[in-house]
Amino acid sequence: MPSLFRLKPAQLRSKTPGKLSDGGGLYFITSGSGRKSWAYIYTSPITGKRREMGLGSYPAVPIQQAREMAAKWRAVKEEGKDPVAQRNREQLEAQEHSLTLKYVLEQAFEARKSGLKGEGVNGRWWSALNTHVLPKIGSKPIEEVSPADLIKVLKPIWHSKQEVAKKAMQRLKIGFAHAVDMGLDVRLDTTERAKRLLGKQISQAEPFPSMPLSDVPAYYQKLDELGTVQARALQLVILTSRRSGEIRRMRLSDIVDDVWNVPPEDMKGRVGQHQKPQRIPLTEEALRIIELSKPHVRNGYLFPRQAKHSRARDLFLHENAMSDLMKAHETGYVPHGFRATFRTWAAEMNLPYDAAEIQQGHEVRKKVERSYNQADLLEQRRVIMQNWADVVTGQTKKNVLQLRPLIAH
Repeated sequence: MPSLFRLKPAQLRSKTPGKLSDGGGLYFITSGSGRKSWAYIYTSPITGKRREMGLGSYPAVPIQQAREMAAKWRAVKEEGKDPVAQRNREQLEAQEHSLTLKYVLEQAFEARKSGLKGEGVNGRWWSALNTHVLPKIGSKPIEEVSPADLIKVLKPIWHSKQEVAKKAMQRLKIGFAHAVDMGLDVRLDTTERAKRLLGKQISQAEPFPSMPLSDVPAYYQKLDELGTVQARALQLVILTSRRSGEIRRMRLSDIVDDVWNVPPEDMKGRVGQHQKPQRIPLTEEALRIIELSKPHVRNGYLFPRQAKHSRARDLFLHENAMSDLMKAHETGYVPHGFRATFRTWAAEMNLPYDAAEIQQGHEVRKKVERSYNQADLLEQRRVIMQNWADVVTGQTKKNVLQLRPLIAH
């Protein structure tokens, strides 16, 4: 091999156009315009053709760094590989697996998805990011993402779509924390700085529009006459005061006599928050609706998915099926609002607070107290829900409970 390190410092200052060899294929090139750069010139072991690989400009790349780079590519050539082709492959791999904002968020999601409902397969973890963040800055290295970048993508929705913006910022915070754990050079407070610069969000939270109790019996009767899968499911939402997602996932195997055992994975909350099924008393009317729904059972689900709304991974009723039904009826209300209707009735009737809250799936005791006091007040709730069913079906007025006296409290 020709001798190495031939160039002297004075030669690097020359303005004469041309190529000066440093040995081993490394050349110092001065163009006619005076631009100076480094190149590794070699004969490809694959094609036998002479090739020139640029190694950067001078003085941005000093001579020692250029010599190290040339040594690396000489070693590659000695392995029988073409240095240019090898570098192209490495750049492509680096691009595919670069530590971009999107890549780090994907890694953060993978590390946390076991703690998400259904391991996050419904896409809600990603929805705000995919819509407002990743299309604009997802390909940027996370180490280069600044508060200004986050402000740019979230400012348009910071006040107009507050919940979406909050979710996006929460996911980004998780991503930056994960980047720190990966040993990347990022600031953990990037999202907090962006939030401060975006300014305080003025709360726009409004309660779910709920149907007045006086209108419920007539609407319930309308659903009964309709008799569709969606209508029956909505009737059970009203009768049980449970979340529509729990009703949609209702399985016949979870019903034993007049008790519905709601599986922990179907209840709202973190994965593992609920350790055992929650017992829900089924009234005479609720059992009638279940009986009417049995001919539609498919895959064990009482309210199976409908073809026009189907998604391959869902076996049960589409998540918007009941709300779409209420929209079609032009009620101005939503299924979740019936929970407020029930809770308002229970408060007006001065019914036992714990029983009403447990019926809706709310936690009424602190963690330590729950570990000792595990009473679910099933019998008390059985009486309350039968009285509620009588009101819903129009058998009694909202303020008359003499037919089925409540347990004293």
